[in-house]
Amino acid sequence: MKPNWMNRRVVTVIGLCALLFSFISCNSTGTTQTTPTPTDTLSKILSTKKISVCYAVWPPAVIKDAKTGKLSGHDIDAIALMASAINATPEYHETTFGNMAAAIQSGQCDIGTSLFIKIPRAAAVAFTAPIFYAGNSALVRKGDKRFKTIADIDKPGIKVAVATGESGHIYAKDHFKHAQIIPIDVESSDLSRFLLEVTSGRADVGIADAITIALFAKVHPESEDIFANKPFDINPDAYPMRLGDNNLLQFVNNSLLYLQTSGKWQELENKYNAHWLHEVKQYKVQ
Repeated sequence: MKPNWMNRRVVTVIGLCALLFSFISCNSTGTTQTTPTPTDTLSKILSTKKISVCYAVWPPAVIKDAKTGKLSGHDIDAIALMASAINATPEYHETTFGNMAAAIQSGQCDIGTSLFIKIPRAAAVAFTAPIFYAGNSALVRKGDKRFKTIADIDKPGIKVAVATGESGHIYAKDHFKHAQIIPIDVESSDLSRFLLEVTSGRADVGIADAITIALFAKVHPESEDIFANKPFDINPDAYPMRLGDNNLLQFVNNSLLYLQTSGKWQELENKYNAHWLHEVKQYKVQ
């Protein structure tokens, strides 16, 4: 017969082994993970019936009524169609082109309205397949004949106004070595405000996406869009979302593909008189 102290030792050892086995077993089955699993945003959207959308005003993609704050534009309509198909409601959060990627990364939004694909942005957020393509242009005061090419702008003494974080700012930082770049912080709803630096004489040139330049020049006859017929730095434009949100990315990509092949996307562009560059695709019955 074993002494009582030996029985107690056996029980203790068995208890420790059981505890160790339980720990190993739990970890091997993944029931007690210390690292949280990534959230499936599409599942969240389907569950809550809400999709949060970051937007920056950019007619005709995103238009904001100055009096009512109501949003419209082909991006807004397209997102509404996608959300409606899964019984979800979009909830909009105003951002700028400079901070939209950060807002998506932080979880403030699930998706953003169309944004130029740039390499640094592609490292911060995931993009859908391109929806359309757009370039940049430049604004000068009416009658200023100094600038025939982009190279004419990048010279000492030339002041170039850009909107912080916008495509013109990115281009100027990447390509201009001699001109003075003047970044202007702007509200999302007033992207073109920085171009007043040109009309007021505080800057020689303003650079932005071609649509923004064209719309500003149209209502400011004292200015001129010098690359109206030949925009430079053509960029693909797409919807951004968080890196790793593969289910949501696949859903939006497939939804956009349907909108494009069904002709609905073209209807939306026609509705807002949009004239973007597109890849030419043909579908034929073989």
